[in-house]
Amino acid sequence: NSLWNDEVELWKDCVKKSPKKERTHHNLGFAYHELGRLDDAQEEYEEALSLNPYYSLSMYNLGLVFYKKGFMDKAIYHYKKAIELDSNFPDSFYNLGLAYYQKGLYKDASEVYEKLLGVKPDYENGHNSMGLAYKGLKRWDKAIRSFHEELRYHSDNIYAHLYLGESYEAIKNYPMALAHYKKALSDPNLPDAEKIRKVVLTIEASQRQKKGKED
Repeated sequence: NSLWNDEVELWKDCVKKSPKKERTHHNLGFAYHELGRLDDAQEEYEEALSLNPYYSLSMYNLGLVFYKKGFMDKAIYHYKKAIELDSNFPDSFYNLGLAYYQKGLYKDASEVYEKLLGVKPDYENGHNSMGLAYKGLKRWDKAIRSFHEELRYHSDNIYAHLYLGESYEAIKNYPMALAHYKKALSDPNLPDAEKIRKVVLTIEASQRQKKGKED
């Protein structure tokens, strides 16, 4: 934090010296943003845009601020405006999809991710995010395909295994669900690992019981 406090003081001084330059306001906003001072960041990004309404990075960062504050409609508006200003910045598409997803607009989210991945198929967590949108739509075939695609580009993505476990469990393909849950559990940093272990034990017990009945 001391680094970003220094950055705040640096850019505050720059703003005093060059109050009509959008870049100085943007960079001060970014320093506030990194400190979690979202209201201050918002004020500086908005000032940058008042000086230059075509400054796409401030538009995008405003979207991030509103997303963090929980104002999804405002986040969506600013991400879309950022895309209008610069359609070659993939993060705008990715975060627009996240905002749609948070609102439960899974079809809109999936369409945005299709555009993103059409031009940047190796975008990290892009296929995972598209898979989660399809998961929300209960399009299990497309969800599963998306999570496998994530692993094709990022073989160490543990969340892809977790989401595959959930998806295969949903369609009652328990052997595949167990395989992917166990792969996810191989990462010591997996959140809610204890909960996943209980799911695995429940599925294994159910499978043993089923096998016992068949025998």
